[in-house]
Amino acid sequence: MAEAIARVYSLTGAVPRGTRGEKGAILALRDVLGLETDIADTNSRTGALIAFSLGVEWLPSYEERNKVNLDGMNALLEGAAEAYRLGSFARLAARRPAGLDDPKWSAFEPAASKIEAVNRISQLTGSGPERLGPGSKEQKSVLINLSTNLVPHLDTRLTKTKLGKALAEFFGAPWTDQCESTGETISLTGLNTLLAGAELRLGRLGIARAMLLGTPEQEGKALAAALVDGWRATTDEGGRRRVLWDGRESIAWMEKQGLTRGPNDNEWQGFYYEAKGRELLNAAFTPNPNPPRISYGRTDFDYSLQFVWDLKAHTEMWRTPSTGAVTRGQSAAPLNDQVAMSQCIGEQGLGFLMVGGVGIEDEDGSFVAWQREQKKAKGVKSKPSNSGRSRRRKAGFEPQHVEAFFFHDREALTGALLAGQLTGFNQGLQAPDAEGEQGRARRPKFNLSVGKARGSDLAVARFEWPA
Repeated sequence: MAEAIARVYSLTGAVPRGTRGEKGAILALRDVLGLETDIADTNSRTGALIAFSLGVEWLPSYEERNKVNLDGMNALLEGAAEAYRLGSFARLAARRPAGLDDPKWSAFEPAASKIEAVNRISQLTGSGPERLGPGSKEQKSVLINLSTNLVPHLDTRLTKTKLGKALAEFFGAPWTDQCESTGETISLTGLNTLLAGAELRLGRLGIARAMLLGTPEQEGKALAAALVDGWRATTDEGGRRRVLWDGRESIAWMEKQGLTRGPNDNEWQGFYYEAKGRELLNAAFTPNPNPPRISYGRTDFDYSLQFVWDLKAHTEMWRTPSTGAVTRGQSAAPLNDQVAMSQCIGEQGLGFLMVGGVGIEDEDGSFVAWQREQKKAKGVKSKPSNSGRSRRRKAGFEPQHVEAFFFHDREALTGALLAGQLTGFNQGLQAPDAEGEQGRARRPKFNLSVGKARGSDLAVARFEWPA
């Protein structure tokens, strides 16, 4: 549900209202469609009205106790996405700076987030990808590059906010108090003001409604940076700064989002990364009105802007809490079904946004015991192992970096196989339903030899979490 809600906010351009559940997203759709509803209308009644406006069939099964369930939200989202693609509704101007109300700015499409804004500005000058600094602050480099390329006579030694104001004045864009915030920081309003001015100056205002970076390399760098910026480091009991995905907390988050498989899985960190990562990317980047195909057979890849990406978590190392000992994990990371990958790569290319990190060993077995109790309480039966042995479990996961890899075409796929960067493997059987039975066979997958891939043309980007 959380992903559907985030995608509605991104699609409509609305600012999250802080309301619980789906209500805020439904009101955002109502507003962007210009519908009038009674203050006493329930979410389900408003949802039905929106569906009628979008030409979407509204089924009774979409409603639960006057609320809209996940199937209903997905139906509304699908209809809204099609309307957006056809240009039959415009995104709300909630992020549009107040000063950009003159008709000459009407074609401007505001960035949904700071990470989108700085990368769109950087794209205008061909200055390479940008990422945010500590506290989600924009780097001064994005302004220096903008000035150097478009307004070379400006003194780039000015403070960041003064340089931003000088650039806006040169572009004829209104710089207001809302463009700045405390600590020499430029707000999203300020970045959108500079983006609008630069686009107008270059004759590119309104050319692209979505943030479509020109190449897979540019897009991969922007997405990887956004993922690293999405999880902030905290200080642990030992005074060390790190990002930590606690197993119990991550599972609780997934359950709150209505996910059914991830909370019950041994590799919970992979499902958490996929779900939370999609939420972060949906919030950070304006959606593509004409997205590429992401479904191939039974495989649905996780995310797309102009290109298709899948999110993978790779346990590179293991840490034993009692001793602090660190041991190596697997050198290869499992990817996806070979047939689905080959088809997608052959049609349009395929990328992977891979988080690498350290698995925190469930040394005393307390985490797996807790997880099994949680499953039992939900009526989910823990399946036996095919081998009869219990696998090493993680009570937590400490992500250290996000890397982007991209396969441009079948030639790149073949080259990676010949170079040993990619290998095929037959997955083990699925867990059996009962003791003494054998699990069902699974389709062959590809493995990525991460170390070899890092030194190849497949590697697009790598961003570290600060130590």
